[in-house]
Amino acid sequence: MKKQNIFGFSNGGTTALQIAIRYPERVNALIAVSALSKRDGVPSAFWNFMEQAQLENMPQLLQDAYKEVAADPGGLQIMHDKDAKRMVGFKDIPDKQIQSIKTPTLIIAGEKDIITPEHAAEMHRLIPNSQLAIIHGGHGEYISEITTLKTDSTESDFVVPMNENFLNKGAR
Repeated sequence: MKKQNIFGFSNGGTTALQIAIRYPERVNALIAVSALSKRDGVPSAFWNFMEQAQLENMPQLLQDAYKEVAADPGGLQIMHDKDAKRMVGFKDIPDKQIQSIKTPTLIIAGEKDIITPEHAAEMHRLIPNSQLAIIHGGHGEYISEITTLKTDSTESDFVVPMNENFLNKGAR
């Protein structure tokens, strides 16, 4: 398998970090967007919310998107419950593991993201070959995530070319 460019957002950003840690020989470049590596990278209220997570509180747009692509649309509750349990049990990724990421890495977070800008900056300090971008907006707004779409938002007009530039020039 040839090396791949990996992009991960939110929980996918954390998964992308783990792929870079566990399979460095398979990763050409990493873009970690709103990625969490430490429990204290989000406000403590987040963990209280996750402990009380209910499917009916999941944005309807995400529920509908799941049902459109799932082989078993009835599995939404199971997926939700497993994801909530996984989040509640989230354990810090040790600094040594984060420092082991040698692939070119772009770390992106929003200034009003659930992931604190300081958390993103700390990951940047730990990953030797990384770049950091703190973008205007909240969780996912700057990449036009489906639940955050705003008609007047232009952040993705900046972020998409930034990602392309990173992959084309900074991640060789």
